[in-house]
Amino acid sequence: MTSLELMTEEIQVWIGELEVSDSRYAELSRALSAEEHRRADDMAALPARRFIVARGILRNLLSGFTGVPANKLKFEYGTKGKPSLLDHDISCNVSHSADLGLFAFATDRAVGVDLENERPVRRLLDVAQRFLSDEELHALAATPPAERDASFLRSWVVKEARLKAEGKGIWSVSRNGPSTQNLTHKLFSPRPGYIAAVAAADSDWRLFTCAVKH
Repeated sequence: MTSLELMTEEIQVWIGELEVSDSRYAELSRALSAEEHRRADDMAALPARRFIVARGILRNLLSGFTGVPANKLKFEYGTKGKPSLLDHDISCNVSHSADLGLFAFATDRAVGVDLENERPVRRLLDVAQRFLSDEELHALAATPPAERDASFLRSWVVKEARLKAEGKGIWSVSRNGPSTQNLTHKLFSPRPGYIAAVAAADSDWRLFTCAVKH
C-alpha cells in the first residue's frame, strides 16, 4: 500500500466502490482476520462480499497510514460494534450503502460517518416518528411530499454520523436525547445518488475526500 499521511485537525473520508473484480476481491479477502471471515460466513452472499471488500479496503488504507501490513492490523470493537485500531492513534469509521463505501480517519478525535443511497423510504413517517427529534419531525412535515425521502435521509445520515462519533448506535438513544459531546458535522454527496455525513468533536477540523483506487 502506498504511504499515506494524516494530519491533525483533518478528517479524511475515502470513497470506494464495493463492486470489484474477482482478482481484486481475492486480494482484499487475504487481508482480513479469521474473525472477520467468520462474520462474513454468517451473511448472505452479496452482503458478505461487500463486507469483505469494505474491510479489505479499510485495512489497506490503515496500512498506508501506519506502515503495518494490512493483515497484521488488530482491532477492538465498542459495545455498538465500532472498530478501533489497536496500538495506533488513528480513529476510523466505515459506512456502506448499495455498492459504495466510505472510510473516515482522524488522528486527534473520534470520527463517525454515515452513507445512504437516495431512494424511497418505506413507511417514512413511521420511521421518522421513531428516530427523529420533534424539531426534525416538524421540518419534515413542512417539506413537500416529493422531497421528503431526500430530506429524511439527510437527517438520518447526520444523526447516524454523530452517534457513531460518540460510539453509540441508533437504537441506544432516546428520540429527543441530547448529544453528550460538542460535535459538528458536514453533509456531502460522495457520488450522484448518494448522501453522506461525517461528524467529529469540536469545529476546528477540515474535511478532505479521496478516491480509493482499485
